[in-house]
Amino acid sequence: MSDNKIYPLEPVSGRMRVEEVRQKCYEELLSHYPIADGGIFKGVVRCEDLEEAGAADTLSQVDHLWENIYVTDNATDWTRLFSKFLSEETNILPVIDRDHHYKGVYLLEDLLEELSEIKAFAEDGVVIRLQRNPDDFKVSQVAQVVEATGGKILGILLVDETRDHVTADIKVQTRDLNEILQTLRRYDYFILSRHAEDRHLQELKENAEYLERYLRMGE
Repeated sequence: MSDNKIYPLEPVSGRMRVEEVRQKCYEELLSHYPIADGGIFKGVVRCEDLEEAGAADTLSQVDHLWENIYVTDNATDWTRLFSKFLSEETNILPVIDRDHHYKGVYLLEDLLEELSEIKAFAEDGVVIRLQRNPDDFKVSQVAQVVEATGGKILGILLVDETRDHVTADIKVQTRDLNEILQTLRRYDYFILSRHAEDRHLQELKENAEYLERYLRMGE
């Protein structure tokens, strides 16, 4: 995301009445609303949380509802921004500078529009959803597996990142998807997506059917 994608949404102040902020949420169709005083970012409030607050209360009187959700103005990697949108369950991300000055917001709809224009994700291919612990998830290793079969990586999208795991979508072009899937499993990547060409899933199904037939023979 570039600077020209920062939407100049005017923040609300802690002195504003909750009723007024609820109206702004409704007008802008936002999940959260940014709060700033004197140009300094203070946090965001989740719009649905305001439904439980008294209409006469000011935002500062319900500051226990404020959340510290933001990105810095040097955060332009759209894959990590997308992950942030997902993890925070929001459709806006306030943008601040190193001194916590509020600059505007990134909008999820703008990010999705930018994503749709990326040629790599418009090309034909197969999307593999992988998961592994953060310390061992290596893009270079995944790329090596794909290229070893004569395949090509078209794009990588970080879907989720926690302390325990990283989940990513890898879009590839290949003539031997099964080989890629089996090799990734040998490197301890967990395949979350399902593919008709996946021999591993076919074998599991065949084993289950064989076991079912065997058990029926004993009836």
